[in-house]
Amino acid sequence: SMLARIANSLTSDIIESLGMGNVRGTLILPFATGMSLAFCLSSWRRNKPNAKYVVFLRIDQLSCFKAIFVAGYEPIIIDCVRDEDRDTLTTDIDGLTRVLKEKHDKILAVLSTTSCFAPRGPDDVEAVGEVCSRYRIKHLVNNAYGLQSRECRRRIDMAGGKGHVDAFVQSLDKNFLVPVGGSLIATFDEEAIDAIAQFYPGRASLVPSRDLMITLLHLGRNGFMNIYQRQTELFELLVKKTNELASTISERVLQTPTNLTSIAITLTGLPADEQTLLGSILFDRGITGARVVCPGIKKCILGHEFFNYGSHSSKDQPPYLNIACAIGMSREEVDILIETIRKEYSELRAKARRRSIVRGSE
Repeated sequence: SMLARIANSLTSDIIESLGMGNVRGTLILPFATGMSLAFCLSSWRRNKPNAKYVVFLRIDQLSCFKAIFVAGYEPIIIDCVRDEDRDTLTTDIDGLTRVLKEKHDKILAVLSTTSCFAPRGPDDVEAVGEVCSRYRIKHLVNNAYGLQSRECRRRIDMAGGKGHVDAFVQSLDKNFLVPVGGSLIATFDEEAIDAIAQFYPGRASLVPSRDLMITLLHLGRNGFMNIYQRQTELFELLVKKTNELASTISERVLQTPTNLTSIAITLTGLPADEQTLLGSILFDRGITGARVVCPGIKKCILGHEFFNYGSHSSKDQPPYLNIACAIGMSREEVDILIETIRKEYSELRAKARRRSIVRGSE
């Protein structure tokens, strides 16, 4: 429809304004990110009908993992590796290369990720794409809320400009402040986006395109860019305040400089049961985006077992609290977030110390 075409055109213009000048096609779909990832994989099936696998560069998020099964493929999971000089978890390029070399004739695509929770950092999209191109394997990027991160945008656009990204998918609500229920597929080749669009069967709700068009017309390019710039400034403030908080409570902020939306602060000063309790208390206080990650958790998803689930890696690491700064956040909310964490953490640690003293005197 005309409305859908206008919404796609406006979206392409905004993406170009964000510095992703190599993008050549966009497609708005009326379902969320995970289903759009599955849709891309399904649309590529006819290109390699004998393929059985999709390589999954591990990130502990359910929808992108389930997307592989929805499309009718089996995952080959490759764990993350830790940056030698930082706490960042990133791509195991050597492991990926070995897998593609051995099974490239049975692999349809590699599913990488840019937007993620710390200490996970964006995948090395360019290096992943180079390996995929070498073995003629599709490269699909899960960029769920990555448009608001200049690092994610830079990595995707650089790789896409060299022909190393076949498509990348992002959420409308997380990146454009519209209601949940839509996503955006983008490519660096007009023919590629047309092929995906032609695979779409029938009709569905126009609401995501309508909401996005109204929002972009209301904000305009300048208003939209101001929102993204505000996120950048507030994230820098959040990093500063989180480091100050960590120093006062004898904890440490994990060093993940490539992740420009999420922060992880250790919880080693709290007993194990108090760590998870902190997450519950913060939720009750209205801080719904924070989450506590403890080591040793095992989770089986559709027959595949993940160790240390939630931390994106089987490697040992300390318990930590994740917090994030996304578009739409305010300076006041940053202050409330830090002060609430400080207060609740201090109270839990004080209670733990009192219990320890009582047990020691018995």
